Amino acid sequence: MKAKNPMVIHYVHNMDRAKSFYMKAFNVKASYESPGWTTLDFGSIALALHILPGGNDGPLPHAGLNLEVDHIEEIQADIEALGGRLIQLHEPEGGVPVRVACFQDSEGNGFELRQRP
Repeated sequence: MKAKNPMVIHYVHNMDRAKSFYMKAFNVKASYESPGWTTLDFGSIALALHILPGGNDGPLPHAGLNLEVDHIEEIQADIEALGGRLIQLHEPEGGVPVRVACFQDSEGNGFELRQRP
């Protein structure tokens, strides 16, 4: 299997407020917490809350589909051979302990792959 552990990401302006909302509304627990990233356990899927930098009052970005892979570069070759393309690669920073690659599929839909250290 090339991908596992599906995750949905919501970008947030206020981590404490967002975390409280989801934990209380859906009675879920955090499996990981930091000032910039919180992962909530919904069973077969995780909801990750990702803080936006201060002063960013624009519309919230939408990450949508996010899958964990062993090696981003290995699956990147397959993605590009099938008509997809790499948009951006983010190295770990700000409390997020994973590499994240943003891609577009063959139809232009965005998705992300994450690789743990």
